[in-house]
Amino acid sequence: MSLNRRSFLGAGVNAAALMFKERQQPSFSADHSLPPLAFIHGIKGSVLSDAQGAVRWLNVWQGLGLASTDLRLPLQWHGEVQERDGLIATAPLSAVAWHEVYAPFLDWASASGRVFRPFAYDWRRDNQENADEFVKFLEKVSAENGGVRVQVAAHSMGGLIAFVVLNRRPDLFHSVLFAGVPFGSSISFLEDMHSGTSNGFNKRILNPQVLFTFVSPYSLFPADPKESGLADVHGNRIVHDWFSVDDWARQKLGIFAISGSGGVTAEQREHLRKAVDRARHFRSSLAYKESVPYPPIAVLASDARPTLLTVIRNGPRSVRGWDFVTAPKKPGDERVDFERAMTPAGVPHSVFKSSRAHEDLLNDTRQVGAILARLGG
Repeated sequence: MSLNRRSFLGAGVNAAALMFKERQQPSFSADHSLPPLAFIHGIKGSVLSDAQGAVRWLNVWQGLGLASTDLRLPLQWHGEVQERDGLIATAPLSAVAWHEVYAPFLDWASASGRVFRPFAYDWRRDNQENADEFVKFLEKVSAENGGVRVQVAAHSMGGLIAFVVLNRRPDLFHSVLFAGVPFGSSISFLEDMHSGTSNGFNKRILNPQVLFTFVSPYSLFPADPKESGLADVHGNRIVHDWFSVDDWARQKLGIFAISGSGGVTAEQREHLRKAVDRARHFRSSLAYKESVPYPPIAVLASDARPTLLTVIRNGPRSVRGWDFVTAPKKPGDERVDFERAMTPAGVPHSVFKSSRAHEDLLNDTRQVGAILARLGG
């Protein structure tokens, strides 16, 4: 089965089955002259399991569309913390059927002769929570290796989390490789939240109603209402605040386009208000800080593939009122355009170009290895 036109780990793993294997450090003695390498994945990039160890995202029956599971998060909140559903992230996704996800990079890093530690997080939840967990993870990796700083390879949304942690705890970082990170925001995930995408043969497991209950996707959207990425059929920009419940309702986006005759409930609106508030706070942390002594930073980004930047209201290819197809594209990786993959203004970095698609950026292990070596790892 082929992947869809814009397959991307950060916004849709498409496959008939999931194959992943537990990775442990090889039996050889690691080279401690090199800093330990940590990896943080993107959205949809980890296996989610229940308390009994059963895989809930994404097993073979789910991928084939023969079964599904409820991945909705509770709409209830306790203050600023969303209620949990009991699922835990156990490992980064390695491969989906015959389609490799992170497998080439994970295999290469595990056999590299250095200490390698992948970090798995629940990509559905608030990224501020995920940042807190990543701090603890890096502290543990550092402590286990004599208190040294950690080199980090970060993909997609994981790079946003890593950058927030970098601003908070630069003392933990040796250097960072950001691959396909939507620093300048992205609206590509809107298609998933509005129209829905298939995961393998399964159109139900992550439909718009499910994605609505998550918090992390809202942190991907633009912060400036004048640069919303929405336009009318004449190409005029639509001013839209992605962090406003009223604006989502006004434009009939996502669940507001499919809620049916009953409309969106007060509980759903309150959840969305909390979710976008948390997302706004998280995105406001993605800025240069003069007080931070930034370590060596590399950006890996593609400029070889047409990438969505604008969604047209009532365009010729509209789904529920919005056209994700016909607007002009910009060079990128099919999910993040090249310019918006750069770190925030003021943050020093080196740029490395790739021709690969978003989900495959880190799997060019020859290039990735060379970049990490240049960063001192």
